[in-house]
Amino acid sequence: MEDAQTSIVRQAGNRTRRDGPEAAPPRRRRLDRRKRIAFAVILLGMTWGFCELAAWPLFRVATGKPFSWSALQEERRERANRPEGIGGAVFAQVHPYVGYVQEPGPSSGVVRQHDGRTMPVSDFGYVDDKPPIQKREPGKVIVGIFGGSVASFFGVNGVHRLEETLKASPEYADREFVFVNAALGGYKQPQQLATLAYLTALGAEFDVVVNIDGFNEVALYELENAPHHVFPAFPRSWHARVGMNDPTLGAARAELNGLEDSRIAWSRWASASPWRWSILCNLVWKLRDRRLEWDSYNLVKGHQELKDRGGPYVATGPPRDFADREALFEHLASIWSNGSWAIHGLCRQNGARYYHFLQPNQYVADSKPMDAAEKRLAYKLDHPYRKGVESGYPILVRKGRALGERGVEFHDLTGVFRDRPESLYIDDCCHYNQKGLEILAEAIGRAILDDSPVAAR
Repeated sequence: MEDAQTSIVRQAGNRTRRDGPEAAPPRRRRLDRRKRIAFAVILLGMTWGFCELAAWPLFRVATGKPFSWSALQEERRERANRPEGIGGAVFAQVHPYVGYVQEPGPSSGVVRQHDGRTMPVSDFGYVDDKPPIQKREPGKVIVGIFGGSVASFFGVNGVHRLEETLKASPEYADREFVFVNAALGGYKQPQQLATLAYLTALGAEFDVVVNIDGFNEVALYELENAPHHVFPAFPRSWHARVGMNDPTLGAARAELNGLEDSRIAWSRWASASPWRWSILCNLVWKLRDRRLEWDSYNLVKGHQELKDRGGPYVATGPPRDFADREALFEHLASIWSNGSWAIHGLCRQNGARYYHFLQPNQYVADSKPMDAAEKRLAYKLDHPYRKGVESGYPILVRKGRALGERGVEFHDLTGVFRDRPESLYIDDCCHYNQKGLEILAEAIGRAILDDSPVAAR
């Protein structure tokens, strides 16, 4: 009997422990779960904060430069907005008259504006929202922009300031402006001349022709065409553009373009919020970008033997040797000068006013004061373009003066930034930010106004 009672008491006790006051209520279990989640979030935040703090000194160790949000964002913006890839263009296509143009179509629209708007490529292969074949009309001024990438950027982002400057004059106050962007990255003489002649033959009419060039003419040849024995007057990297029938060259070019696409994609990712504000993400982007750059360098280096291999005439053109570098740059500057003189004649015959501007560049001695941040971004003592600028620009200045003496409206803008200490360059090549483009536009506008019939009176 006692055993039965004991059993009943034991079972009641078990029920009490299972269902009684000691059992955790559902509300307490929910609170415990929330505490664990909150603790995990706090721990994750502390870990991220520690990584952010650690990334600050690590950035300097890994890159050799102090961390700067603005400098990194400018560097990424230039790459993310770049219209062309390595050695020419991701979307560039060989053209029978002007060397190459951009491939039209939705996939080749190029982000140009800082606000993210996309600038389309016209059916003629130029970065513009209108066709280049425009006709004169009363009350309208058609302005053609010619040159390389600096001119092309100007044709998108600088012409609004140019229009404002010109409309301050009675001659242009009530006129409608149409800007035709016929410039393209990498263009050098005689491509500007060939482009104007080609468009003129198709019926294009211009009231004003603005040619902004000089850098590509002296900076590119020794690095791109000379090692492959390509004729100096041929477009940049011509052997690669017409070498797609060569499986080795074609594969190398495709791989290079793929690496450049990756660098652009990473730049756009790191430029978006919230990643752009993270020191750690900036460090990850910088290391990844340097790795992709190194992969590109190794790929090019691995194909250096191609530069000593003879190519077909279509890729190399007539052979040309020079006694020394001075003779080479005299020849390159002569092509530039002769091209400008021919544009001057073509414009005069067709009733257009021609203005030629030698573009500013950071490697021209004493051309711009730079603070430490801009110098880190835009000036490299060992940059391969620097040698060409230092050797070629003095000759361009001299031949430009000679053009002026012959009647060409030539303007040397190499000193246009000389009194501007603010940051204007966005890369270590040659390109300017929006403020730099506006300064350029004002100088170009003043030159046009000073030559106008109204100013002459």
